[in-house]
Amino acid sequence: MAPRLSTAYARVLRTPGVPRLVVAFLMIGTAQTMTPVAFVLFARDATQSFASASLVLAASITGNLIFAPLRGRLVDRLGEGQAVIRLAGPAVATDLAFILAGRAAVAAAALVAVAFVAGAVAAPVGAALRGMWSEMLADDASRQIGYAVMTMVQEVTFFVGPLLAGGLIGLWSATAAVAVAAGLSLAGALTFASAPTARARGPQAPAAGRLAALASRGARTVLATAIGFGLAIGILDVALPAYARAHGSTAASGALLSAFAAGVGLGSLLYGLRPWDASPGRQYAPLTLLAAAGLAPLIAAPALAPMLGLVFVAGLCFAPITNCLIAVIDDVSPPEHRAETFTWVGSVNGAGLALGAIVAGQLITSASMRAALAAACGATLLAYAIAAARAATLSPGD
Repeated sequence: MAPRLSTAYARVLRTPGVPRLVVAFLMIGTAQTMTPVAFVLFARDATQSFASASLVLAASITGNLIFAPLRGRLVDRLGEGQAVIRLAGPAVATDLAFILAGRAAVAAAALVAVAFVAGAVAAPVGAALRGMWSEMLADDASRQIGYAVMTMVQEVTFFVGPLLAGGLIGLWSATAAVAVAAGLSLAGALTFASAPTARARGPQAPAAGRLAALASRGARTVLATAIGFGLAIGILDVALPAYARAHGSTAASGALLSAFAAGVGLGSLLYGLRPWDASPGRQYAPLTLLAAAGLAPLIAAPALAPMLGLVFVAGLCFAPITNCLIAVIDDVSPPEHRAETFTWVGSVNGAGLALGAIVAGQLITSASMRAALAAACGATLLAYAIAAARAATLSPGD
């Protein structure tokens, strides 16, 4: 396994342009995962209110989700490199405006407004990179490994970003954390946009219709299932820390969430190596069921120690569908709308995350911890039911 692993991944990572793009994705992802910690604590210092700080974070997330499809459309229209570089400047400018507004002690409403704009103009490196794999990596096996690399890098940023933000705040200040996040975002955007592979694709002619990116039945199927995945993860984000607290160890909250992320990372690594005879569309429903099966044992976990192991296994089981989803979008989306479709899925998934967090809080308060965990499994089963019922729509070109 080890020689095969190193050979397969080395082949993809040696593809011209790939290392630079992966580094850019790592920098942008780290900046994005720093933002929640940095923005909240900076806004708390500026307004002396965690209530106002929470509104600032919510505004940033909302701006990001609402305008993500438009940023994806910009990628499709202008090409990856041009779209990223055109938004890099506004993104840094709004981050600097956010710092200056906070230091000037402006009204909380002004900070909320600037945070909304900062989220709206974030450079779309993730969508741009996802759309490029099909052009850069010639065969299905290489693309599968490419998707796995992206997922693993994303999981790494979930570790590194919050830790870096916390360290900067501890050593210097929340202002330093926001500034470093802005700098990383700019560096990542410039690194991406300067890659020859990112500059190679020029403007694309759009298809007719405002929602042409969702005209494919397969794209709509993926969109519907993405809501279920978002709900499940949003519920876990609340239920796992609550589980740790209920079992006498608030400090274990981070360990449970990290165990899930580690499982997804390892699962993605292994999934990228396995040769699949079936197309991504045929794998989609069974892998969604595997994700639900991985969550089911969490409902009956008796104690914290076994829960840690079960959460890791749940991450392992969730990893394949995370990677397969990207491959399916690549197959069912029109090439001239691929980046926009990716961003629609991300926006819907993000909305599911927010709704899942609300659902988890209500269930834990009014019912039980097990009810919340059962809801996470149920949301994934709902995604499976949709994928299975609409499996015929997931073939390439549908």
